[in-house]
Amino acid sequence: MKQIKKISAAVSCLLVCGLLAACGAKLDARAYLQAMLDLSYKGDSAAYVEMKLGTSEEAAALYERGINSEMTFFTEKLSMSEDLEADFRSLFKEIYGKAKYTVGEAKKQEDGSYVVEITYERMKVFEPALTVYNNNIASLPEAWEAMEEMPAQEEMLEDMTEVLRDALQESIGSVEYEAAQSLTIRIELVENVYTPNSEDVIALERALFDSDYSLEDAEF
Repeated sequence: MKQIKKISAAVSCLLVCGLLAACGAKLDARAYLQAMLDLSYKGDSAAYVEMKLGTSEEAAALYERGINSEMTFFTEKLSMSEDLEADFRSLFKEIYGKAKYTVGEAKKQEDGSYVVEITYERMKVFEPALTVYNNNIASLPEAWEAMEEMPAQEEMLEDMTEVLRDALQESIGSVEYEAAQSLTIRIELVENVYTPNSEDVIALERALFDSDYSLEDAEF
């Protein structure tokens, strides 16, 4: 496997949870988007529940659904034990939890939709992790050859996955952020339902974390 796209589980969570019917009451678009982002990235359901977008149980299920989609992507491509899978699940939650964004002013548009400004700081986590990964992976063949018996391919793949896990853990521990920037997310009326614009949500996801990354010269 030459390339793995960066995490995108929060996108699926954000686009399916807490859609609001436009029933004549004025939408607090800023609070609405804050609640949606906090659930998607932080797993924080307080505002989501307070705004009656759903119950705490529904919120927890939606958050885990997003994480599950990410785990499915990785488990299909990487060899990992149950313990390793649990480690990656925790890593993804920690990465999401460290996302830096501030929900700003919401402006109502003539068509009834809203445009909400988001200020964010791009997290530099994957590129540093892959630098560590590419450095550390090079020593594995020598370690395997030093063993009394050459490990099976499945064991070697799991060793490589462990190196990736450790590299991500190291990167998260010293994560840095780029200077603050801003973008906007549209909350549109789609069949009389307030719905975050999918392209804008994906753009925010790409903005919050460093670029898509590849595992150079690694065959999984």
